[in-house]
Amino acid sequence: MKGCIVTIDAMGTQSEIVSAITNKEANYILSLKENQLGLYRDVKLYFEEYRRNTAGSPAACCARSHSQGHGRFESRSCYICEDISWLEGREKWSNLQGIGVIFSETDENGKKSKQAHYFIYSCKGMTAAQILEAKRGHWGIENKLHWVLDMQFREDKSRARADNSAENLNVLRHWAYNLLKGQSSLKGSFSDKQFKCLLDEAFLDKVIASALCS
Repeated sequence: MKGCIVTIDAMGTQSEIVSAITNKEANYILSLKENQLGLYRDVKLYFEEYRRNTAGSPAACCARSHSQGHGRFESRSCYICEDISWLEGREKWSNLQGIGVIFSETDENGKKSKQAHYFIYSCKGMTAAQILEAKRGHWGIENKLHWVLDMQFREDKSRARADNSAENLNVLRHWAYNLLKGQSSLKGSFSDKQFKCLLDEAFLDKVIASALCS
């Protein structure tokens, strides 16, 4: 992990995880939501005020991008701040260097929506453009994973709701995805590997053994 930038959704924004990342000499960009309510509210309030008056801000602290295709247009504005001496509880987060937000506006076939994605990061000296690129890379991987879970595992059609069944099945699907994705002995698509597991118990044993022996 040394030298890498770790991006995680808000569920991974925990002080213990942050410490584990920095102990491995890696950096992080972690999403903020209500599971870290105090920090989330402080960062949200700061950038709501900041957005109203960005005059005089360093150019490296602001970046914009857009994408278009298949009837969808999305524009993104990223703002970051490394002057966080005012931020309460900042010492809880190992090597915390800055906070940021990405405001996105989407127009998909005439339907418009707006979102704000808040985050904290440890990558001192990175520009808003660099962080925006890293966050977009995370979303690309996330979208691909969600597509596989839906198309190959029919996750969206699951009706498991009792107790912790939905969460447990989600963990199992991710585990199965990682096992099959990492299986290089068979050259083929993800579906090919699934089908091979169904027909060949020896191959299935090999896939499972790769997890138990790693």
